[in-house]
Amino acid sequence: MPFLTYKGLLKMSKEQELLSLINQRILKTTNLIKKEGADALIIYSEPNYRYLTNFTGEEAQLILTAAGDRILLSDSRFADQIKAQAPGELNVIMKHNSDYEEISKILKTLNLKKVLIEGEFVSATEYEKLKQLNPELNFEICEELVEQVRNVKDKLEIEALKKAINISMESFNEILPMIKVGAKEKDIAAKLDYLFKINGGDGPDFDTIVASGLRSAWAHGVASDKIIEDGDMIVIDFGSFYNGYAADITRTVSVGKVDPELKKIYEIVLEAQRRGIEKATRGNYGRDVDQAAREYIAQAGYGQYFGHGIGHGIGLELHELCQPSMPFAKQKLTDNMIHTVEPGIYLPEKGGVRIEDDVLINGEEPEVLSNLPKNELLSL
Repeated sequence: MPFLTYKGLLKMSKEQELLSLINQRILKTTNLIKKEGADALIIYSEPNYRYLTNFTGEEAQLILTAAGDRILLSDSRFADQIKAQAPGELNVIMKHNSDYEEISKILKTLNLKKVLIEGEFVSATEYEKLKQLNPELNFEICEELVEQVRNVKDKLEIEALKKAINISMESFNEILPMIKVGAKEKDIAAKLDYLFKINGGDGPDFDTIVASGLRSAWAHGVASDKIIEDGDMIVIDFGSFYNGYAADITRTVSVGKVDPELKKIYEIVLEAQRRGIEKATRGNYGRDVDQAAREYIAQAGYGQYFGHGIGHGIGLELHELCQPSMPFAKQKLTDNMIHTVEPGIYLPEKGGVRIEDDVLINGEEPEVLSNLPKNELLSL
């Protein structure tokens, strides 16, 4: 009998925990497949097949049957990776022909009648080819089926998101000394992106935004060659991946003497965010969070300058709970959802402010996971 070390036991325990959670994810997804009266779902979305297998490679497809059987189509480049990453019973097929031909071969071996396909991720050509090769099957486009399960995070996901957020905050604190008159936006962003990896993350989960002066009124002002000047407001929107999970935080800082109206809108945005977070409780809807913040900004006379939504979910994708079929506003908030609350005011040709935090729905008390300073960042 082989001797099993403590480290080996620990590794086995983590693998068993991962497999247990994946099995729960599969069960919840297959229940939705059955609810649609279908026999299987063809998954093209990388985050979705990762969620159900733990395989992180690209260019794969997963067939999940209503009985819970998983068939992963990949190629020889990923054979060892799949073996190392994907726990549990998984039928792996190495592709040699086109995706639709390989998928068709598998479908013909299964006793299926109705098959769901992720409509957002399959091309019209691929869809038509599958129908032509499998005339005996009833194919139906579905939208965001796995995503419905992914909206509520399990233990490992919450741990990964907290780690991503902590890495992001640690890195942000380390670049604060760089924010001064004469610094270049791109240099600040580059250092932040570098620190994500140095501090244990996987790198930035989007193009880091550093927008100063007039550019702070650009909601997505990706870092440029602009030099920071005295009196600038600087919007910094950033986040690191950790084990595939994405943080998303925004802080607005300033240097020198700032225009009084910009200070005023900072305070308005800060209070609007507080009111929005206060509504991020179990049983409320996303629209309750949005209205609490938006109405305050409107009452302050700046409603026309807050043009985007209050927030979105985060997880294996940077933007969740915001797709057309599942907009955040219409979502009933349940425990273990994690989403952003990010009001902003953007004054054209003057400057802007956005403050964003990642919030865990936790009963009647929202848990703010990103606890970086706010007021303390004005006039660095």
